[in-house]
Amino acid sequence: MLGLWLCCALLQCLLFALLLSCGRKLAVRAARERELCQRVPDGGWPRAAMIIPVAGSHPDMEKALTSLVEQDCPQLVPVMVTATAEEEAAQLIGSLREKFPQIRHIVAGIAKGCGQKNHNSLQGIAALGDSVDVYLFCDSTHLAEPDFARCLMGPVVRGEAAFSTGYHVVEPQDDQPITLAYALSVLLMRFLQALSAFTQPWGGAMCMSRQAFEQYQVAELWENNVVDDCSLAAHLQEQGAHVRLCTAALLRTRAAGHRLAVWRAWMDRQVLFLKFCMPGQWLLLGGLALLMALPPLGAALALTAGLFGMGSAAASLLSLLWLALLAVSLGPWRAFLGRPGNEQPSLIRWLWAFGWAVGMFGLVYAQSIKAREIVWKDFTYVVGRGGWILDVRKLS
Repeated sequence: MLGLWLCCALLQCLLFALLLSCGRKLAVRAARERELCQRVPDGGWPRAAMIIPVAGSHPDMEKALTSLVEQDCPQLVPVMVTATAEEEAAQLIGSLREKFPQIRHIVAGIAKGCGQKNHNSLQGIAALGDSVDVYLFCDSTHLAEPDFARCLMGPVVRGEAAFSTGYHVVEPQDDQPITLAYALSVLLMRFLQALSAFTQPWGGAMCMSRQAFEQYQVAELWENNVVDDCSLAAHLQEQGAHVRLCTAALLRTRAAGHRLAVWRAWMDRQVLFLKFCMPGQWLLLGGLALLMALPPLGAALALTAGLFGMGSAAASLLSLLWLALLAVSLGPWRAFLGRPGNEQPSLIRWLWAFGWAVGMFGLVYAQSIKAREIVWKDFTYVVGRGGWILDVRKLS
């Protein structure tokens, strides 16, 4: 048993070291991509639309939408889509249009056979007709740099890939354990994106040509599915289509006083989307959950037993060694949080946040095994294989 624990502990630290190396390579690659996207492509930048499904309220929504509208990219049309004309998000868009008249506001109506986000995106595309050649899809709560759109669409415009994707980084505004655990979770997913086997479109920042949208029948996929990105990832894998990761197309998500319930709901969706749309990766995720949980659980038991004189000295010593290796391999991740002046949380707080993340990951994955529904925004979706929706119920 001690040998199994030791193997898991070493493998875990090696994985963190590998992903740290991936993160450093992403930073170097992003600088090269940003230089490349400063150049005007042959034939100029195409007609493009940035389609932004907007719902609910968020403290940074106005700033985020403004950063997307103010992109340094010619011929880019911002299209913001809400389910209704009366919701709070629609009122915000109305006030933004007074300052940015180029914004198009589309009222999509309530979705019936798919996720509301999918429906909003499809209605935005339908309103555009054949007026644009490239579609960019973005979330409404992440802050963008002025060159974000050019970096995101660059590979598609240059003919390097039919689909491209960016990602985001969480900038924790405090050092509370939930906030840091959320930031750590997103950072792990970002680093995994750097591995080609795990690169897939992220709905918060993805791009495709209109030709690719039609060729790969994305509309037919989305109009029956609960989610946009995981369903598309599975579909494109079946079709053998390549998705290009644009490391420079990195959005910033500010988090402060992040609430446990919000983080839990987000984690639930990430795991369940994979379960229904990409069951193979969901099974791999279960192995990752075990790899994350076994070393800290074993170390906690060994150290507790040692305190009461019930454990072996070897187990306690190995547990302390694991903690040291964990600090060495996971501590440098703090440099990727993107805080002003590269300010970093203390190592103790960071490791404590890791403990929270591991516990939540294990709990969410365990409960996903029997799950047949996904709760998202104001709806409960009964989901079948491939993410196809079987039934939709509005939450009371």
